[in-house]
Parts: sequence; structure tokens; C-alpha cells
Amino acid sequence: MLLIFYCIFALLGKIVIGSRAATSPTVKTVNGTYIGLNLESFNQDAFYGIPYATPPLGDLRLRRSLPFNQSWTSIRSATVRSDSCPGFNRFPEILVDGSLIDGLTLGEDCLTMDIVRPTNTKRGDDLPVFVWFYGGGFDAGGSADPKYNMSYIVRNSMEMKKPIIGVVVNYRTMGFGFLASKEVLAAGVANLGLFDQRLGLKWVQENIEGFGGDPTKVTIGGESAGGSSTGYHLVGFNGNNDGLFRAAILESASLLGAPVVPPQQLDMAYQGNYDNITTTVGCNTTNDSLACLRTIPYTQLYNAMAGFHQSPIVDGEFITQLPSQSLKRAQIADVAIIIGTNTDEGTAVFLGPRLSPLNNDSDVFDFVKAFGAGLDNNTVNTIMKLYPDDPAFGCPFETGPERFESQGYQYKRGAAIKGDYYMHAGRRFYAKDHSLRSRKPIYTYRFDQAPWDMREPSIMVVPPVYVTHYSEIVYVFDNPNNNSNWIGPYPSYARLQKFVSRSWISFVHDLTPNHHGLKDPNLPTWPVYSAANPRNIVFREGGSFIEKDDYRQEQLAFWGTIWPQLQC
Repeated sequence: MLLIFYCIFALLGKIVIGSRAATSPTVKTVNGTYIGLNLESFNQDAFYGIPYATPPLGDLRLRRSLPFNQSWTSIRSATVRSDSCPGFNRFPEILVDGSLIDGLTLGEDCLTMDIVRPTNTKRGDDLPVFVWFYGGGFDAGGSADPKYNMSYIVRNSMEMKKPIIGVVVNYRTMGFGFLASKEVLAAGVANLGLFDQRLGLKWVQENIEGFGGDPTKVTIGGESAGGSSTGYHLVGFNGNNDGLFRAAILESASLLGAPVVPPQQLDMAYQGNYDNITTTVGCNTTNDSLACLRTIPYTQLYNAMAGFHQSPIVDGEFITQLPSQSLKRAQIADVAIIIGTNTDEGTAVFLGPRLSPLNNDSDVFDFVKAFGAGLDNNTVNTIMKLYPDDPAFGCPFETGPERFESQGYQYKRGAAIKGDYYMHAGRRFYAKDHSLRSRKPIYTYRFDQAPWDMREPSIMVVPPVYVTHYSEIVYVFDNPNNNSNWIGPYPSYARLQKFVSRSWISFVHDLTPNHHGLKDPNLPTWPVYSAANPRNIVFREGGSFIEKDDYRQEQLAFWGTIWPQLQC
């Protein structure tokens, strides 16, 4: 009798296991077959931690990533996210109340991607694809960050009957991805994080059909460093994108603003960092310091690199010249674009002058003079005249005579200058250039909704915050969870969230943001930007609207005359 019971129990177990396996999605890639997760609550399939490159370990550390070259005939699991690439938080905890690496498990075997699709999507469905590059100042970030959960975007797309596939690509950051020095440049191993992203895009081209996606309908996008990365893909390889994407979304970033250090400036900008790292780990006396760095234990090298900010440079291959030169020569990928900025970008910790307060004209002069490779006195004086010490004109904008002088008596002046230089001027300059050069549409926005509690953890929590950097992310991803980036408890914020997210989805699907499917007659139609009639959509909880793109006209125009001096 017991034998019969055990036989029946074993048979039932096989049936249950077999049934569960039948609901788990599988997909065939060029390497082999993966099994993923069925996310029943979303009616989606998820494939996590799929490698697109050979792990950059051992002698492959600090080298360009190589295609993933393994193959198999069995089924491999894609149900757990990989480690996030090594990163660090360079901002004081007291100002940001959180870290860019909070909750992330870090490790060098990180060149993977996460893919989410509607359940039962199959080869031949040809869904548009949205590939996301996370921000983090090129210092940190990862697909495992819940703020970049693609399931909510994909769910919205399903409700709109415009289904898309969401992809988040992990790429190397900090010194592991953007180490810069004369040794690095000579060895051809600069901008490794950008090369990672491009290899990820090539993997998508080769494999996304197996997931039910259309490789000819890929939109790339990102915010902050992810938005800058997106811009570098536009000008990369002299504008030859090899058909890797048909559209791009740049949030709080552009091709211009953040310096891209040319070779002649490496000594001043980054060589000291490299020399410090090699000295710390004992590689400074070897004939080949890069080869030595590849032998150093991970934790030891990580500790030596953490704290040194690194970002893309002119490497002669991916970034062949300053982006402003690429625009001047029309060496840029011709694709449809969404690009925008947040009203008060300058209040972010890495833009606004919080760490070295500005209290007088002399402080502001020194602050501005250090931009780029160093500005001449006449240029600095011109900028100071364009941005007078008038708090009513400062950032955060429309806050009247309040100086927020606990952050520095001329804090608002410095925040306005830096926010315009890094964000607003480049957005307008590129939008006008694109509209004159291309027949592909470009849509521009100004996000104007402050966090509900005037806190943006990991970016800024000490007043003033207002509509700071990163404020739009929770609206784009439509994530309702109360994590570090939350819209708050108010229904009107949720309505704005749905409008923003659906506009992005509409663009990914149809190359226009206006097919969002919402029936509210008060929602404006987002116009295509033109130099003759430049207009932005303004996203705001109390009612979004269209504005003429002429704010701070004289100020933003001036930055466009000095891009080379700013290394842009």
C-alpha cells in the first residue's frame, strides 16, 4: 500500500513540475535556449541576467568586451539578475540620503541584460524594443535597481494595445569602465562602458527576434549618464550607428554640456587619478601598468578606484572628436528623437555648488573659470553679466527673492549657471540643429513637477530641491512602489505619471508621443520641434501645456558659442 502511495505521489509531483515548466517561457538565442520567469501579476515573461559579452575577468579586465561565445544544447536559466557592475557613490550621504549602489550586489561578471515582454510573445510578432541605459554619473548603476523595472512600462504598452519589449543593459562604470590616461588611450581601451553598450545593442540585433521583437524598431534611451551615453551613440563612429537603433530618448542630457576630454587635456583631467590608482596597488613601477592592474585582486583594485570620478573621453574611434564638432560636420546618426530637461537641474548635488558654497562674486568667478579646460577671464565676465546676482533670476527658478543662503549667499546664481551649461543649453542647441538638418521628428520637453515631498534621494534631499535632476524617472517608468523614487500619494501625480509613461511608449512604438490613448481633452498635443517655431511640452501635475522655447534666450545662446572651450 505504501509503495502505491509513493508511486502516486511521485507521479503527481512530475505532473505538477511538468505543468509549472510548461508555463515558464523559453527563448532560443544564437548561443542556446534560455528559460525565464512568467510574471503572472503582469502577464509578462522576464529573462534576467542574459550575458551578451564574455565576462571581463582576469586578463579580459580593462579590455573591450568580447561577444559571448559559449553555446549549449540544453536549457539555461535566465531567472536571476546578475551582479551589477562595480560602482560607488561619490556624494555626501547627508546631502543625498541614499546611494547609487544601495541594494545592488556588485561584481565584475556583470555584462548582462534583462528583457521583459508580454506573455506569449513569439518570433514573428515584431514588437518594438526599448533599450535603456541607466544613469549614475558613469560611477554606478545597474539593471537590478528597482527604479528601472521595465514591467510597468511594458504593462502600460499592453493596456495601450501597443506592446513593446523592454531591455536594460548593464555596462561597466567607474574605473572599470571609464579609466582614462595616456596609457589607456595608447592601448585602445578607453570608454569601455560605451563599447559594452554598443556590443549589447549588437546582441539585441542578433537575438531580439527570438523574443518576438523587431530589430529594425529599436529605441535607445537613458537619463543623465545614460542620456549622455545615448548621445554618444548618436555621434559615435562619426555618426554611423550600423542600424542598431531607429530612435533615441535623451533625458536630462544631450550631446553637449558634460565635458568630453580630448587627448591633449588628459594629463590635467585624469592622469593623476590613474597614477594614484597604480601607485596604491603597486603597479606604478612595472613596465606595463595596465597588465599589472589586470592581476590585482578585485577588492583591492575596487578600493583603489572608488572615489575617482571617470567619464568618457575622445578616444579616436568611438568618440572621434568633440560632439560640437560632430554636429558642425553633420556626423551624427539621423534618427527620431525625444530630448528634454528638468526645470531646476542645477539643484542636483553634482551641479549646484553645495560642497564649496558661493558667497560672493569672487567665488562665482572661480567656480565658472574652472569649467571645461578653464575659461578665459573675458568669457567668465560675460557669463557673470548674463547671470547677475539676482535671486529672482536664480535656480530653483520662480522662487522669488529667497536666496537659500544656508547653501551659499550666491547659491542660486551658481545653480542657474551650472544647470544651463550642463543641461538646458545643450538641449536647445541640439534640438535646433536637428530640426534644421533632419527630416526625422524631434520632440522636446521641460519636466516641471517637483517631488511630492521635495526630496529626491541619491540626488538631493537638502533644500532647495524643487524640479531637480532625476525627478522625471518615476514618471517615465510608472513605478507605483514607495521606493527611493516615488510620486507620492496624490491621484493627480498618478495621472501625470500615466501621461508621461504612455507618451514614451507611444514614441517607441510609433515614433510619435501623441498616440498615448488617454481621453482627457485637456492633455496637449506634443508638437514636433522646429527652429522656426520652437516649442516644448511642459509636464506638470496641475496641467501640462505647450510653451515657446525661449526662456533665458540670451543666456542659453551664449553657451552655444563656446562649446569647444567647454570640451563639448
